[in-house]
Amino acid sequence: MSIRDRIWRRETALARQIHGTLKKISRARVPVIPGVHHLLLGERRFRKGFLARFAGKFYHEPLLRMQCRAVGPGLLLYEGMPKIMGNLHITLGRNVTLSGDQVWIAGGSGHARALEIGDDSYVGHAVQIVAGSSVSIGRHVLVANRVVMNGYDGHPLDPLERALNKPPGPDGEGPIRLEDYCWIGNDAMILKNVTIGRGAVVASGSIVTSDVAPLTVVGGIPARKIRDIPAPEGWSP
Repeated sequence: MSIRDRIWRRETALARQIHGTLKKISRARVPVIPGVHHLLLGERRFRKGFLARFAGKFYHEPLLRMQCRAVGPGLLLYEGMPKIMGNLHITLGRNVTLSGDQVWIAGGSGHARALEIGDDSYVGHAVQIVAGSSVSIGRHVLVANRVVMNGYDGHPLDPLERALNKPPGPDGEGPIRLEDYCWIGNDAMILKNVTIGRGAVVASGSIVTSDVAPLTVVGGIPARKIRDIPAPEGWSP
């Protein structure tokens, strides 16, 4: 048993005394030191603000462009470059925003997969995109934080084939399509062979296993229709 575990269990008088002292230290209030902490706050804002934007524009963005087939003007990266794994053909439209190094993009094993993100779309913090055959995100799409788009099963259903680390069969992958003006809420999951219709909304925490009609709000596990969205003036089908 490690020293840390002995202190955490507090099985002896000495361990209890050390645990109590550490607890008091952790709750101690450090006073603000005028000048010193103002300087530290300014440094942090400079580092997280200007320097982060500078690094994104002159370091992360060119590296991302090198990994894409095409990137439109106006690309904006927050806090670093997305993690990209696998054989992917990536196309980004105009004014696409990606929320930094917590975004994880991967392609299934074997042949190349396609990822396309349309003009003026936003991909939030800690989003995971796993392309089966393809993932298509339309224009003016909002993908909120921690959304998972999984078009690839990763493993076969057969337990013996799984033990041999074989890939899934043809049924283990499929396309995901988010049409224009969709809004995908926090922590939602979209599975393979699903199309989210134009202007539809997926509620936070939902798991979408089948197509969603345009201008529809869905939610739940699995996601079901909640209500229709009135068509905006000038909206074309």
